[in-house]
Amino acid sequence: MIANVVLATVFWAISHISLITLNSINPEIAFLLQLGLLLAAGIFLVRTLFEALTVVDKVTGLFLRRLGIKEGWSRQRIFQDTIYIVVILLVAAAISPLFSNLSNFGALLQEITTYAALGLILLFVYDIGRTFYRITEKKANSVANRISNSSNGEEKINGK
Repeated sequence: MIANVVLATVFWAISHISLITLNSINPEIAFLLQLGLLLAAGIFLVRTLFEALTVVDKVTGLFLRRLGIKEGWSRQRIFQDTIYIVVILLVAAAISPLFSNLSNFGALLQEITTYAALGLILLFVYDIGRTFYRITEKKANSVANRISNSSNGEEKINGK
């Protein structure tokens, strides 16, 4: 992951250096070269994002297990995550006015509460997406297997 970020940074830096150096000679070539180098940098960034997604998936699973939420890929899990989001919003809204009475650290505690609530909400939204994806993937694989098995059965009947 680090190597991909470094390569993307190198291609990005080279694109800007080439733009500065080649722009006086031929602006069209400089533009095309910069476009190609930025495209290469983008490819490495996309690869980094895919690798980071697997890391985030594992960390999210560990964090949810720490909270006592069992791993399950059901609609009930999505509903449970939605309830947690509503509870987080309600608790954050209830705590925020209490911090406004504090003179020195009230605003700081309100910001901390807001960002902590936002982080937890994003975690649960990610978990909802992950659960929904797994449910959909399971159903799609089931349909694909059923279609594949039916086409294999037709081939056996036709003698092929």
